[in-house]
Amino acid sequence: MERKILLFVAVVYSCAVTALFFLPTYLLVPNEKVSKINIPHIDKWVHGIIFFVLIYLWQWYFYKHKKHNLSAVTITVLLVILMFYGIIIEVFQELSPVSRSGDVFDFLADLLGALLGILVFKMFKEKFHS
Repeated sequence: MERKILLFVAVVYSCAVTALFFLPTYLLVPNEKVSKINIPHIDKWVHGIIFFVLIYLWQWYFYKHKKHNLSAVTITVLLVILMFYGIIIEVFQELSPVSRSGDVFDFLADLLGALLGILVFKMFKEKFHS
């Protein structure tokens, strides 16, 4: 049962993230609020956190699905899939005519967030997910 819930959460989160990445910026944060937010590189932090959670959820699901055996191959495949996903998002945003632009540093933030997600999961998987 827990595996099904994890799969549901991972799929819903992945779909929500995809929808958010493809929405125009002005629909996500109204213009009058953008000028009040003054956190340097906040968009990079958001990308990193999103990809941290994405890979963490999918690792957790596969860890449970494979009876607490998460191979390096599975982790590598997850990372490669998420990196292609990050590239596709940035290319689409660059080609999109609606207030979005692709950014290589967003992709690097995606990669860093995913790598941190792998590291944190590896450190805590037996303590919290057994």
